[in-house]
Amino acid sequence: MNIKKILGVKVKTLRKNKGLTQEYFSELVDINPRQIVRIENGESFPTAENLEKIAKALGVAVEELFHNELYVPQNVMKEKIIQKLDSLIDEQLRVFYYFVMCI
Repeated sequence: MNIKKILGVKVKTLRKNKGLTQEYFSELVDINPRQIVRIENGESFPTAENLEKIAKALGVAVEELFHNELYVPQNVMKEKIIQKLDSLIDEQLRVFYYFVMCI
């Protein structure tokens, strides 16, 4: 996935999580609504100034806009799963086992 798509997915997700419409968000950051659509679709990249406005309106650091937890390396995912498994108590482990067996 390219950097514009990663940014677009993150902006759209954070905006929706805050309950903001594209139109209201565009007013909040003073960016044309069509430009917001293009950014969220990964078709356009905002200027540095607009990137800062977007991050501020979403309550995150600019760097956070480029972090996409959907694209975690496989070895990191496995390590996190093992850590989580080690922390489960018996009943939780049983539920997790049944869940995994359904996949």
